Amino acid sequence: MSDRFKSILWLILYSLAAGVLLAAFSFTPGIWKYMFSLLALYLGIRFFRKYDSIGLRIAFFAVAILFYLLAAVIISIVTYMRDNPDIFNNV
Repeated sequence: MSDRFKSILWLILYSLAAGVLLAAFSFTPGIWKYMFSLLALYLGIRFFRKYDSIGLRIAFFAVAILFYLLAAVIISIVTYMRDNPDIFNNV
């Protein structure tokens, strides 16, 4: 496996984890939400220690934000469907 492919794979995995943790932070009430925030921060620090390239760091932020938005939309849809089951029975 080439180094470039491994870097891209790690970028996607770290960004996916950070995005999902930030989405969990957005939808979790109480003090537990801060655990998700600290875990996302820890992943970001760990990624920045591993990769020194400015391009990969910018890509980490961009892809993490995209995964956050995607996860937030999916969580919102699932929550809406769970809270309003009678809407889908009338279709």
